[in-house]
Amino acid sequence: MVSGVVILALALAFGLMDFYKSKPKKIKCLADGLAAPPFRLKSLNGEEVDSSAFQGKVVLLDFWATWCPPCRQEIPHLNELYEKYKGDGLVIIGISLDRGGPDGVKKFLEKSRVEYINVMGNEAIVEAYGNIPGMGPIQGIPTTFLIDRKGQICRRFVGYTDKRVFEEAIKQVL
Repeated sequence: MVSGVVILALALAFGLMDFYKSKPKKIKCLADGLAAPPFRLKSLNGEEVDSSAFQGKVVLLDFWATWCPPCRQEIPHLNELYEKYKGDGLVIIGISLDRGGPDGVKKFLEKSRVEYINVMGNEAIVEAYGNIPGMGPIQGIPTTFLIDRKGQICRRFVGYTDKRVFEEAIKQVL
């Protein structure tokens, strides 16, 4: 009798664990009310990209460079995530920290068939996102920020991040 109760309890516990694993939990942003710094940067074609244009969207903001192997490794994953979730309100913006100018970045992205927005970064954007309370400076790339529909920073990913990790976080704020 006791062993039957124990087996039943274990079965229920493992069943509930599977149930909770299958449902993505809504994440709480890192600090309620911590707004992502606004920016205006030039696209690779010289057009201005203003962060205010993405209000109400979920934004994955990726600081990267063409010479960075982990950055290049993430690009196919970001492309796939953009294609999969753009209809749900996901915007991915790559901020290139290449110093050679937009022409080299543009050629690289065309060859890589990147579909999401890319802009040229500058010291001001690195400083703005590197001085967010509780997060510390941007010390390496790739560094990626997940911003919710309210414009709050929800997560920061430093270094190469697996597609699955990005996707789980994105699904929690979409």
